Amino acid sequence: MDALAKGTDASSGPCAGADVRRAFALQAVPGVETIAFEGVAQPFPAHFHEFWTIGAIARGHRCATCGGTTLGIGPGDAVLFAPGEAHGCLPVDGEALSYRSVAVPDVELARALGREAGSLRPSRFAVRDAALVRAVDVVCALAADPDADALAQEEALAVLAARVAARCENPRACGKAAANAAPGGVERARALLEERCVEGVALSELAEAAGLSRCHLVRAFSARTGLTPHRYLQALRANRARRLIADGLAPSQAAAQSGFSDQAHMTRVFKALFGLTPARYRASVERGRRA
Repeated sequence: MDALAKGTDASSGPCAGADVRRAFALQAVPGVETIAFEGVAQPFPAHFHEFWTIGAIARGHRCATCGGTTLGIGPGDAVLFAPGEAHGCLPVDGEALSYRSVAVPDVELARALGREAGSLRPSRFAVRDAALVRAVDVVCALAADPDADALAQEEALAVLAARVAARCENPRACGKAAANAAPGGVERARALLEERCVEGVALSELAEAAGLSRCHLVRAFSARTGLTPHRYLQALRANRARRLIADGLAPSQAAAQSGFSDQAHMTRVFKALFGLTPARYRASVERGRRA
């Protein structure tokens, strides 16, 4: 496993010379990386990347330039730089910058949206978009979480891709396609989730079964079921574990036979959905049998 896969302190990354504190690879999607800067005071001269950079500023103000436009950016702002777009920034009043970003190959962003690579360009490189900032945060958190499964990571990237597309010129919005998606496609995806709830299934496989792009599938699935594909899978696994525990299996065995990465992972999901830990549920079942 390479350094990015584990998450490391580093001194290089998408912006050369930056004081990069943490870097992680999104294991489910090749080439996608997350980078976090903390307390960076240095200026960044004009440069470009070979991939999309979607970032969110937590602290500090900068004077940023891209495509001949200069804007002031600060906490709560998101930035979008397409591959090959020259950009740079200078500190304002010496303020240090805290910033997290997701680096996405153009081909992966396009695949998530069901578009051709190179077909998107941001209409504005800096925006105040809380949903986009949240999408960046979710991808960064999942990349850093060793227990995050592949479906959750793919799903988060699809949501991020949809927010990026909404901020680009002539976007083909996922929402409209999702609203008109045939329910049969969602039902095929749901059947595949139920069939493979233990071993797991990639978002790309669900999208293929539904006949939709990944972005469209997440929207359509949520609209029809009230849950994203990943949350639906978690519910399937938690309910399976509950049945197995009720049948007498130990929580550790139930976790292994329900598709969870380990017992701790199952316990978090189980408690979130059912309001009690697997151990407490097992104890209540046993008390009921003795009564």
